[in-house]
Amino acid sequence: TPPKQPYKFKEEDLNKPGDFEEEYRHGKVSYYNETGHYGFVRDNLTRETVYFNDKLVGMPLSVDQKVKYKYIRTKQGNQVSEVELQG
Repeated sequence: TPPKQPYKFKEEDLNKPGDFEEEYRHGKVSYYNETGHYGFVRDNLTRETVYFNDKLVGMPLSVDQKVKYKYIRTKQGNQVSEVELQG
């Protein structure tokens, strides 16, 4: 049987709890292709990889470089949107 009243969506229904896109994540460059100027950052907690290229991050990175980053979701997958070098 259908509900008596249709559900009215609220603004907070659209916000997913724990959405990591707004938080800085910590990781390490796991792969870098010098010819193609792209690579992947492996997240320290989730162990997932996130794509980056020199244009996205504004500088070349090197393998094993520790970084703090934010990412966005795209049709092609997750990619770095901001990055800061870590010591």
